[in-house]
Amino acid sequence: MNVAVNRVGLVDGSVRSTTRRFDVVLEADSVVQLDDLVVVTQTLPDERVLNHYGIVVEGSGRIEGAEMSSDTARITGDYTMPGSTSRCVTVQVLRTFEELWIPPAPGSPVHLAEGDQRAMALFADQMARPLPVGLDQHERPIFLDFSFLNGEKGGHASISGISGVATKTSFALFLLYMLFETPHGDAVLGHHKPNTRAVVFNVKGEDLLHLDRPNRIFDEEKRRKWNALGVPNPGVFHDVEFFVPRARNAADNTRVGDVESRKQKDVTVYGWTPWEFVRGGLLRFCFGDANDRNNQLSFIEQKVRAQLVRWAHRCTTDDGSIVLADPGTDFPKTFEKALQRPKPPLNPGDGVHVRDFGDIVDFLETVLGGGNNSDWDAGVQVGTVHAFLRRLYAVSLRLGQLVSTNVTRVELRHAVSVVDIHSLHDDAQRFVVGALLFQVFDAKQGTGREPLQFIVLDELNKYAPREGSSPIKEVLVDIAARGRSLGVILIGAQQSAGDVAKAITTNAAIKIVGRLDAGSADDYRFLSPELQDRASRFLPGTMIIDQPIVPAPIPFRYPFAAYATNVNEAGDDDAPGEVEALFDSL
Repeated sequence: MNVAVNRVGLVDGSVRSTTRRFDVVLEADSVVQLDDLVVVTQTLPDERVLNHYGIVVEGSGRIEGAEMSSDTARITGDYTMPGSTSRCVTVQVLRTFEELWIPPAPGSPVHLAEGDQRAMALFADQMARPLPVGLDQHERPIFLDFSFLNGEKGGHASISGISGVATKTSFALFLLYMLFETPHGDAVLGHHKPNTRAVVFNVKGEDLLHLDRPNRIFDEEKRRKWNALGVPNPGVFHDVEFFVPRARNAADNTRVGDVESRKQKDVTVYGWTPWEFVRGGLLRFCFGDANDRNNQLSFIEQKVRAQLVRWAHRCTTDDGSIVLADPGTDFPKTFEKALQRPKPPLNPGDGVHVRDFGDIVDFLETVLGGGNNSDWDAGVQVGTVHAFLRRLYAVSLRLGQLVSTNVTRVELRHAVSVVDIHSLHDDAQRFVVGALLFQVFDAKQGTGREPLQFIVLDELNKYAPREGSSPIKEVLVDIAARGRSLGVILIGAQQSAGDVAKAITTNAAIKIVGRLDAGSADDYRFLSPELQDRASRFLPGTMIIDQPIVPAPIPFRYPFAAYATNVNEAGDDDAPGEVEALFDSL
């Protein structure tokens, strides 16, 4: 192990040192700043050598001998009073090696932790799969133990910070880039990397629809910081597919994506066919608002969901449409058993031909609108039936274009799949998130933990709020609880962790914090008081990582993206020749 040689001061003997914190009196020529790592070495009475590793969390200075403010000039200016300047820093203990619960001895020498000593301070020697996630103040790597993200020892990541400044989504994308596009990702994912997948929900403009394009404002200074992370040639996401919703005004027989900044040939128009909608039981995600959950509506929805599966036959046109026909009383009544019973395809004229969501609503209005149809309404009150139909009429306008024969279901064929939901109504966004999360989670049942599937979801509080219940929240809570064992890893982001279901945030082994609202400190008690105060003033790109293996949160900065993270960075699609020439010159 390297021996620390850069001495900066002594453990302050005028104040108490504890096993958690101590102060350091700095030497006259020492320069020590916040987040610097230090090591204190002392020899115990039994001749054992003990090292305390810590991180600087605060600094202070005073003039010893000054009693009044005016004494400052007398001591430091005209020297008419005796006194001396004293500079101190407060250090939070990260690690003691050997592991003995003994405070550092007053007067012990303090050195900056460099080389192997720095690695010891950050527990790098204990990390089974270290992954660089950022740089410290001196542009040296800060590592995340991937074993606490991939489900091996822990799983999931929670990213918090105020909107527009904390750059939560940007960090999540940086993390994916490190995994999918760098040798570091090769090392931690191993031979499972080719089959590892990530789905990213785009919730703000068309920002994330350009990850395959170089960032036109990326420069050599920004490249230098990537180099410090061990990434010599940062670039774009090479294996990515962009899914956009079908445009609401698209003709019935066309696939036109709701996108402006990309050409139609660059995107895949997604949705669910009526066959996929019914067989997947996706009707429940049409009732996804946790603040508007009605037990009676839930009851009738479950009954209707099961009946649709019972009645649905694949249409002989083989275009994803269905034909609804009464299966008779001998057919299984429950959703699961009805799903397992095979049925022959039917011609369009053999029943009610359903080609889109509007056809489903029209059919349900026919069987439910007259009332007294217990096979479909489960015997609930007429008012509840009408409330159910009103809800369907409303969501038909808001998400109807997502259920049609002219769409493609989101399949994770590429390393990264970006699913655009920004232009959709809130109800439609909840539907897409719920349906896709259920699809991903259900597909992983019984397949083993690896290869991993990552889910990046911003505005998590909208889908899994602290209060209330909904089918989407249930899926997210299930992923948080069981996802690590199945290899479904949630990277969730929100403005405040206190707004998200506690079962989700507490199950996240990795916590990332950007700039915080000064009033949300109670939600981040794992941060020291000094870090809570600093976090309210963070600039974009500065984050804090808290992980189980390191007993204190560590601030870091991550580099500017070499890939475009919004439309402006990708250039102007109206002049593709000029943009491509600009990219080639970078």
